[in-house]
Parts: sequence; C-alpha cells; structure tokens
Amino acid sequence: MTMRLSTRGGWPTSLALSSLALAVPAGAEVSTPRQIADRPSAHCQAPRWSPDGKQLAFDVYDPTKDKREVWIAYLDGSNKVEQVTVGGAKAAELLGAKEPPVVEFAWAPDMKLLSKPYVFSSIGPRKNFDLFADGSWLTTNPGNDGQPDWSADGRFIAFTSQQKDSGDVMLLDVGGDEKPARVTFWPNMTEYFPRWAPRGNQLLFIRAQSGNHGQDIGVVTDVARPQDTMRMVTDWAGDEIRPSWSPDAQFIAFYANKDRSREDDKIFDLWVIGVDGTGAKQLAKDVVVDDHKGPAWTPDGSTVLYVQRDFKRDNPVRWIRKDGSATGVLDTGTQLNSDLALTAQGPTLRLAFKALGQTGSTNKTWERLYVVTFSMDDLKAGE
Repeated sequence: MTMRLSTRGGWPTSLALSSLALAVPAGAEVSTPRQIADRPSAHCQAPRWSPDGKQLAFDVYDPTKDKREVWIAYLDGSNKVEQVTVGGAKAAELLGAKEPPVVEFAWAPDMKLLSKPYVFSSIGPRKNFDLFADGSWLTTNPGNDGQPDWSADGRFIAFTSQQKDSGDVMLLDVGGDEKPARVTFWPNMTEYFPRWAPRGNQLLFIRAQSGNHGQDIGVVTDVARPQDTMRMVTDWAGDEIRPSWSPDAQFIAFYANKDRSREDDKIFDLWVIGVDGTGAKQLAKDVVVDDHKGPAWTPDGSTVLYVQRDFKRDNPVRWIRKDGSATGVLDTGTQLNSDLALTAQGPTLRLAFKALGQTGSTNKTWERLYVVTFSMDDLKAGE
C-alpha cells in the first residue's frame, strides 16, 4: 500500500517523513539532523539505503503488540512512504486474516533487477518463515529461513536456514531451477549472518558453538566450491560478531569481546582485520553493538564509523581511520544513537541511524530515524 503524508501541524501521527537536502558542498559542516521516521508507541530502526541512495527502508516494531513492519521512505521531496507487504488474501489466511509480519528486509543490488527490488522473510506456506521476493515465495523449507543477503552481481541470495536444530548458511541461485544449496557444513554448530563482499563471490558468515569459543567469523572465498574454500577469519576466545566488508573487500570491521573477563563479556570493542585473517587491530574500546548491521565504512575504505558507549555523552557517533591514525566525533545532534547506515552521492555522505531524539530531548522512550549529511573533509581529528 502507498500513501502520501500530510505534515500540517507538525509530524503526522502515523509516520513522520522529512525531505532531505541531497547535496552539501565539500567541507561543509555536518548538517542539522533530519528526522525521517517517528511512530507513536513503536520503535523505528534498522535503516537500509537502496543501491541508488534514493530510498530508505526501515523497520517499525510495536512491542506492545509484538508487531513488525517494514516501510520505505522516498527521499525525493515527495514525502511518500510505502509499506512492504506480502500481499494477497491467501497470505493473510495463514495467520487467521492477520497481516503477516515482514522482517529481515534486504535490497537487491540493482533497482531494476525486479519490479520490487528487495527480498524479505515472512510467514510462508508451511506457516514458518520463508523468503519472499517480487510476488513469489523463494523458499518453502521445513524450518525458518531468514537473514537474506543478495550478491553484488544479483545472481545469488545467501540466507540462514534452520532446517535442523542448528542453522546453516544456504545459497539460492535466483536464475536457476535448483533447490537451495548448503554453504556451511559443521555439525552441531550454527552458522548465520551471511554477508556478501561488495565485489566477487566471497561470503562472510558467523559460526556459533558452545564453550569458550562462542562466535567466530568465517569466509567462503568461492561459493561455487564452499567446502574447498571455507576458512575461519577469527577463531578467538569469546565472540566476534556483526562483520562488515570494506569497499575493496580486503578488510573486515567487526565487534569483539576478546581478552575481556566473564564479568565484562557483554562489553565489545571495535576491531578490523584482513580478510586473510592477518593484521587484526583494535580500533576502539567499549562500543555500542548495532542491532542489525556492523560498523559503517566510508566509500574510500579509509574510515570506520561506530557508536561509542558513553552515557555521559549520550552514545555519540565517532569515526576512526582504518589504521588508527586519527579519530573524532561526528556531531549528529542526537542522543543514544545506533544502527548506522552510510551511503554516498558524489562527495556527499549521508548517514542514517536511529536515536532517542535530538540532543537534550527528555522523550527517550521510542526510537526514531535521522539522517545527517557531511563530507570526508568534515572528519577532522579531535573531540
């Protein structure tokens, strides 16, 4: 369903959408935060930029009803938002005329790939979660399927499938007739959170196991030969989670609680490592772990953005060079930030994120989405 919003009298009560200035001169100061979405009695979170940077998908979660939706905001000045739905009476029948939830939305790599260029997970024909795209169910497995991620060439969708007690990473050839193929093969372990490299056919994942090792990051360097080209990037004590590729696919930024005691193993630090498992470097201590994604890379691959866990300063957004040579604060004008998503339009960078209001607001109940614009010249060292 599509609707246009009236903004008379301030933000509309159903959903707030603000048009953006899509360009700022190089060297300009960080822009005033623009509120993109605000839903009463619900959280707006998990922003995801479309490949062309013109649309922003986000989750809306109502904890009182345990209701999960996905919406798309059009950042073209039209003030238009669109709800993502499975559609059709048959889909509604699966839940007794209730609207099926839409979760784990992922954009296709090309806006022209499908009439609706995205994939998501929802309640399928077997009444468990399956993958859905462009009017069709892509999977109908006996267990839950989710966490889809599309390869850069548009050919494959990797996803997590729980067909047994543990989960595995599976691969779906979008243009082929074959059934989904397994990518990971460890018995009695769970592999999940697949992430395609921005180029080539390399695929990251997380392997979870019981005991001291916890969660580790693995990579498949050729999905056509997963058993032959699979190796672990990290195999540390503790947890390494939320890996994100550098734009050149040579490095991985992630969160880890390496070298922390059991008493503070809930505290994570920001790390970077080569995809070959060498050159691990801790970039920042005590950071906020994003709920849905990993650290955000700038397009040139020189810098990583993250959120510092610092309640006295309302969890500010910070940046740091990949080699640790410089760092500073990105003053977003918001408080208690998380879920960073970065896109570029020429020299202009746009950061979407969730926050509990603008700085100084006393309304810290519901998460809202904001966007700020800046350039690489704005990232000057210092506090």
